[in-house]
Amino acid sequence: MMMHQIADKRRVYLTCRAIFAGDKALLRRQKKVREEVEKRPYALGSLTHDLGIEKVVEILRDLLERRVFESELKAKVEFPELFHSSPNQDVQREASEIDAARSTAEALEEITSAEHIDAESDDEFREDFKIETIVEEAAPRHSAVLPSLYPTYIPYTAQHLILNEAQRMLEESCFEFVQKRLPEVLQDKGWECASSAELTQWTRLLAKKADKLPKEAFNSGGTSLAEVLFATNKLRHSAVHRLSTTARGIQDLVKSAAALAFTLGDHKRAGQLEEMCYELESKIKAMELNKNALENSATASLEEIRRQREELDRKEKQAIANMIRDDGENKGLMGALLEDSVARILEGSTDTEEEIKIEQEEDRGSDRSISSKY
Repeated sequence: MMMHQIADKRRVYLTCRAIFAGDKALLRRQKKVREEVEKRPYALGSLTHDLGIEKVVEILRDLLERRVFESELKAKVEFPELFHSSPNQDVQREASEIDAARSTAEALEEITSAEHIDAESDDEFREDFKIETIVEEAAPRHSAVLPSLYPTYIPYTAQHLILNEAQRMLEESCFEFVQKRLPEVLQDKGWECASSAELTQWTRLLAKKADKLPKEAFNSGGTSLAEVLFATNKLRHSAVHRLSTTARGIQDLVKSAAALAFTLGDHKRAGQLEEMCYELESKIKAMELNKNALENSATASLEEIRRQREELDRKEKQAIANMIRDDGENKGLMGALLEDSVARILEGSTDTEEEIKIEQEEDRGSDRSISSKY
């Protein structure tokens, strides 16, 4: 197999890490690998355009055969620079995650207290509390600062799908639990299916009726039942009120959903929700690696631009200095010429008369030289 440049291999790994995860990390056959690439023209179009699909597939097969996609340890050995970040970067990223989590918590608190507001006001409220990635304004010339790529967000369409599906699964889990343990409550309330009540209504019902059920009805582990039940309120509010949440925040919400499903003895849905958590963790790591590479590349580019700018500044100053110097020299020359002209004028002769005298003397000298020869 031909040797590929490390930059190309690194680019392929970064771009395709999230694709060749889980079972797909076990692919080896060229046909299957190529199919995975061809089915994602939007995501991999620029990669295949720049490197060519044959080269991309060849690099992928090489990385797959050496299990670089399977093992993070092997990936760190292969591409150590991707997994390195400075302590300062780590602090800044952690601070950005904390700030985003605080903003989300404040928004959730406002949402909880505003549940009685009508639909029109609700729309305005959601507009007010939409969380967006903050991009720093362009810094003045000579002091460029990279905007932060953190905290990490996933597209809202993916967030909406994940949270709504998690909410639906929990509502079904709660309905089945109550149907089995408290069927008379469903009759009294007229709740015929999981969609008859919202998730928060189900959790409030379970919290209220918990003391009427045997302790073994719940698998709460060491966590209090109330904590497990009401931790999912954030999931419901985030889903219903379209609150943009960081990728880590979404992962935490799905973890709380898995914990509730497990507590209710719904091991099937708990397993599915835990699998969602695993997929989120995998994609978050892939995004963070890509962000690291982008930041490192941009930092190197800015450093080169800074060096070039310093050189241009030096040339700029030199050009100005040369202009002033040449102007001074020309000024001095003109002054000397004027002084000579003034002196001649005051002596009563002009430049033209002086030149004529010189020419006449040269002519007489030439005539005498010719006469002496004969």
